[in-house]
Amino acid sequence: MQHVLDYLQTHHDQSVSLNQLAKVAGYSPCHFQRLCQQKLGLGPGKLNELIRLQRGYFLLSYRTWLPVTDVAFDSGYESPDSFSRAFKRVTGYTPTQFKAQQVTITPPLQSYLHQWNEENSTMSATSQVDFNAQINVVSLPELKVCAFRHTGHPARLNGSIQRFIGWRREHKLPPDQYRTFNFLHNDPTTVAPAAFCFDLACERPAKQVVLADDMRFDTIPAGRYASLKITGGEKVLEAAVNFITTDFIARHNEQAADFPVIVERLSFYPEVPYHRAQSHILLLLSK
Repeated sequence: MQHVLDYLQTHHDQSVSLNQLAKVAGYSPCHFQRLCQQKLGLGPGKLNELIRLQRGYFLLSYRTWLPVTDVAFDSGYESPDSFSRAFKRVTGYTPTQFKAQQVTITPPLQSYLHQWNEENSTMSATSQVDFNAQINVVSLPELKVCAFRHTGHPARLNGSIQRFIGWRREHKLPPDQYRTFNFLHNDPTTVAPAAFCFDLACERPAKQVVLADDMRFDTIPAGRYASLKITGGEKVLEAAVNFITTDFIARHNEQAADFPVIVERLSFYPEVPYHRAQSHILLLLSK
């Protein structure tokens, strides 16, 4: 099924038939349709629609300057009206209402993928061997950044991301010119929602910039880092972070320094399909 999800994301702007998807999955059309219903609780046609709406949801959330018409076409719809009707049918809001009200709603595909993600959240032994083979210890110079801190319930993180993206856009600091980072202070699955802390950061420009509220100038310190580059979505990232902070430390008799785990976002959804997102995990090591 993962191959099918990846294929639909890559071909979200094309008409995809049941036969094509069954071929990607390696099953007959009839068997694939039953498997899709069993694994995700919906048919192939509905899955295709939700993947397109998922893309639209993220574009509306984090590319707020895009007109709804552009979002509709970018999401694979033939017209803004058809996109609007589908979006409202699934979320209860039209795209225009969603943008204007900045309401918090569940991404269209999330509830269907929850069980699938849970089944695949434990990385295989082979993947862990790959992680170990890909980790390097590197020495890096310090890097000055502009950072925005989110504290509180993870459900409100989207609002913080929107504000940070808006600030970057206002100051003309695009990700292809100024590197993008997250600082992971704790794990949202193991701390109380009120204690959750997560930093959004970008490389500090040479020009003078005015920081927004809740922002600060910060420095990624020079030092020795465990370095691991990965490709994949949040589940792969979560497994890789767990590996570098536990298995790697124990195997190599290292100790983490007093600085949060750094994730540099090299490419991210929806600029690239979810499964092709690239991240660089950095863990500062004690000398």
